[in-house]
Amino acid sequence: MEVGRKIRIAILAVGLFMLAAGAGTATMHSVTSSAAFCASCHIMDTYMNSWEHSSHREVASCNDCHTDQRNILTKTWSKAKAGTLHGYVNYLTEHPDYLELYDSSRDIVQGNCISCHSDLTFKTNLDYQPSQGGNYCFDCHSSVPHDFYRPRY
Repeated sequence: MEVGRKIRIAILAVGLFMLAAGAGTATMHSVTSSAAFCASCHIMDTYMNSWEHSSHREVASCNDCHTDQRNILTKTWSKAKAGTLHGYVNYLTEHPDYLELYDSSRDIVQGNCISCHSDLTFKTNLDYQPSQGGNYCFDCHSSVPHDFYRPRY
């Protein structure tokens, strides 16, 4: 087989792979973007019920708070990572009595709080920068949006 033909076949194969990966990613985002998907696990029942009665219900869904919203790559990575961890917990371990945010998830939720509430002046206050010894927003606002189903820290 001539070299030019091998190159065209390789480019076609890479192109088809990229197309399939893009379609798979788009499908994953579409399927996992609704609160109904998150509610499909019974361990989420109390969290979903509290969210449905919260002030955030009309403006934010699960992924708006719990996935990294900076760009499509970080969002895809955080969804894949969370999905893998949730699958592990739900199918390979005993379910905990309540869910806790992983440290990396705490930072993601904090970033999303600040992003949505950027009109507030706290953004420059070091008290709200956990990486510098401050608090997370949900340290004080622990009932938003999950009422009191989340453990206190």
